[in-house]
Amino acid sequence: IPALMAAGGLALVWIAWKLLSQDGAGHEIRPAATFWSAMQTIVIADAAMGLDNVLAVAGAAHGSFALVVLGLLISIPIVVGGSALLMRLLERFRWIIHVAVAIIAWTAASMIAKEPLLEPFLRGNAAATIALYAAIVGGLPVMGMVRARRLARRRGAYTAPCTTASGSTATRTS
Repeated sequence: IPALMAAGGLALVWIAWKLLSQDGAGHEIRPAATFWSAMQTIVIADAAMGLDNVLAVAGAAHGSFALVVLGLLISIPIVVGGSALLMRLLERFRWIIHVAVAIIAWTAASMIAKEPLLEPFLRGNAAATIALYAAIVGGLPVMGMVRARRLARRRGAYTAPCTTASGSTATRTS
């Protein structure tokens, strides 16, 4: 499908930006008005989050129904337990988000660079390929830091999260 890799790469750039632009304040979530609207929200969220897992397991099973069932029985507890562990780690070590953004940005740049529509231009042009990677992998963190400083100036002083020697999280004012 033409432009699919580029579209996927751009979607990853947007996801990485959203990760960087979270200010830790959380989101305002309105409670559901009725039981059924709450149920609908839960079902839609579960379906959206589980779809990628089901597709990955089904693809790896190569048509074997038994392998699909076994894969889902193994992977769902890993995903649930892993997400709970990851949330605890993210609360304690905020720098993990920046590592995740770097990985997502690198993957996005790779997908865009491998786009069949762009490949003829990038194949023989090392400078353009390097510029693409630099703009995405280097540009996202820089834009995130600039945005964080601007928001901090509006609020007062700029504070940067840091991890102390004991492993606890503190803030540094600059």
